Amino acid sequence: MTYTIENEQKRVSLGSKKSYSKEKSIVRKALKQADFTDIKFSNGHHYFSGFATKNNNVIYFSISDVRYFPPTGGGADLLIRTAKDYKDYTGGVNNYSSLETEEIQKLANYLTS
Repeated sequence: MTYTIENEQKRVSLGSKKSYSKEKSIVRKALKQADFTDIKFSNGHHYFSGFATKNNNVIYFSISDVRYFPPTGGGADLLIRTAKDYKDYTGGVNNYSSLETEEIQKLANYLTS
């Protein structure tokens, strides 16, 4: 069964792992273009998280369950924080970015500078 949530900004189809495929693609592309390496994703059924490295600094990123917190297209959709390593899920202070490529890159670069 598939459910749909509609808002002014975006339509999110729920009920499959594809619910967040566009968002995952945006994050991967933004980090690659910003020269992050070793980008690793962990997939939940309706969410994802992961780690990436730049300048020997690690960041952790996460998107909430899209069934309950659909990306708004203009709000705080992606959590990004510093991490000690690829097993540090508690890391530094939470920072939030919209799912805009430039905003993701700006925050991720700031956290690894």
